[in-house]
Amino acid sequence: MREVNSAGRPWFVAMGLLASCSAWAVTVSPESVSMPSGESRTIKIGKVSGTLAVTNSSPAVASLTRVDASTYRISGSAAGKAEVKFKDAKSDVKVKVIVTASTPTPPSPTGALNGRLLASNCFQCHGTSGTGGFDRLAGKSATEIYGELREFASGKEDANGIMAAHAMGFSDAQLKSIASYFASVR
Repeated sequence: MREVNSAGRPWFVAMGLLASCSAWAVTVSPESVSMPSGESRTIKIGKVSGTLAVTNSSPAVASLTRVDASTYRISGSAAGKAEVKFKDAKSDVKVKVIVTASTPTPPSPTGALNGRLLASNCFQCHGTSGTGGFDRLAGKSATEIYGELREFASGKEDANGIMAAHAMGFSDAQLKSIASYFASVR
């Protein structure tokens, strides 16, 4: 005796039908993404039956770009939530998208630690306390040291010398930090 379902069909036939339908359902991976604004993630699509329709519930939060037949790129534009729906002839799948506010780049260290780190390039000739053999920096003001560094960086003083080569490698803010560090050591 065969078991039948409520429609009077044999149970194994009904089960086989269900299995074949789910085997052809469109698939996505991953089914949810989370990212800071300004970043992107890729979504892989598979088992598409017929034409694929794609809708985005919130384009202001996340934009969607087709990369190729099986890949889409979701880019976070603004903090919020969106839902991207992939629909083919037989099924549809939704991808939940969460975009967080981008994390600002932490400011670079300031003060004596940053100045000391930058000035470490100078220690071989000027010493860690500014009392080295070439030019004594100890006892000079930050303004005086910075002024000299600016002259080297601009090429006004010894444009082809070692000090110009070093000074040109630093930003104005970094030169000020170096000058402040050497002015602070006694």
